[in-house]
Amino acid sequence: MELPRGFYARYNMPAMVYRFRSAFRNSIVRHDVLSPMFESERCKSGRFSAGFCGIASYTWSHLFRMPNGSEVWRLKVYDGNYYIPGLTDHVWLENQFDGSILDLTFDQSVDEFGNFIEIPYFLGKYADADFEFARANKFAQHLGIDLKNIVFENTLRLALSGRQ
Repeated sequence: MELPRGFYARYNMPAMVYRFRSAFRNSIVRHDVLSPMFESERCKSGRFSAGFCGIASYTWSHLFRMPNGSEVWRLKVYDGNYYIPGLTDHVWLENQFDGSILDLTFDQSVDEFGNFIEIPYFLGKYADADFEFARANKFAQHLGIDLKNIVFENTLRLALSGRQ
């Protein structure tokens, strides 16, 4: 994955992937940020990160930005996929500089038998990450991160740089 010139990660990216994935497995975090409706099915099939795709992608897109607040990873999303086998709804990240995909929650595309379900990434459309996401803020709090403040700082830096 190509990282742009001038990019400086405030957090260690491999360590953050590990922290995210540990949080996905934590029952306290799961209860705090996810709808309990599908919890038993997710746990039974071992899809520990199912339901976290939007939360994780949004959080990551704000944690790892350029110094001026602009995105490195853009949110991509599809919903209502009933025509192509795979997940019906999914969110992931795309590096805006080289187009590479970063899917923090790939294990939700594993069925109950451990078989990989192909994700139709080509269905994705870009989504704006400029909104308040309470469940992502709760998720980040469990990681010891004040995401709400980081989102504010990103917005402010972007506005001051004149790049919107």
